[in-house]
Amino acid sequence: MTQGVVHRCTRICPWHKRCFVCKTEKEVKEDVVVLHKCAVTKEDIPIHLGKRENNKE
Repeated sequence: MTQGVVHRCTRICPWHKRCFVCKTEKEVKEDVVVLHKCAVTKEDIPIHLGKRENNKE
């Protein structure tokens, strides 16, 4: 299996899970938002891949 970067959900979960979101071949350079469907609450959660610079939320 190829090495890559695994991205997991960053939301604080009451069930203490860290769900798998996606795997990329290498680190993402730009800020990319991926919608992840929560397995527990069934809501779409925006997950930021890559580095966010000068962007405080």
